[in-house]
Amino acid sequence: MVERKPDGRFACELVINGDVRADAPAALGRKLFDEGAAAEVVPVYVGQPAPGRRAGDLVEVATLVVTSAGTLVAVIDTIRGWLTGERNSRSGSATSGSASSGNGTGAADGTGGVTSITVIMGDDRVEIIQPSTAAEERLVEAFVRRHSPS
Repeated sequence: MVERKPDGRFACELVINGDVRADAPAALGRKLFDEGAAAEVVPVYVGQPAPGRRAGDLVEVATLVVTSAGTLVAVIDTIRGWLTGERNSRSGSATSGSASSGNGTGAADGTGGVTSITVIMGDDRVEIIQPSTAAEERLVEAFVRRHSPS
């Protein structure tokens, strides 16, 4: 889904991948909003947990529709920062336990277990993985070029 508006705003869809805690979509939405990367964040779909998992702890898929008055680069940079925090909290919880939510899924801010976020604009998509390889960086840069105003 992509929608460019005359005022330069755009909308894109974000799919959060991995072992996603139920509060992860709200945590990412807050970060996007707080950092000025998004003017509006609307949760669209949250999948049900796999059999044997508690409904309040994990979801399979979380999707957000983000409307931004800023740039696609700002949205992607915010996603990268959020994923870096997730990775650091997982590695920190493995050694100290201080960042753990108590159920082995990671950070208290909802990021634990998230492996990547897919950004979708129309029929085009790119997966944001942090840290990313040089090849993944080139794919993200090409995606941004395709969807940035000339």
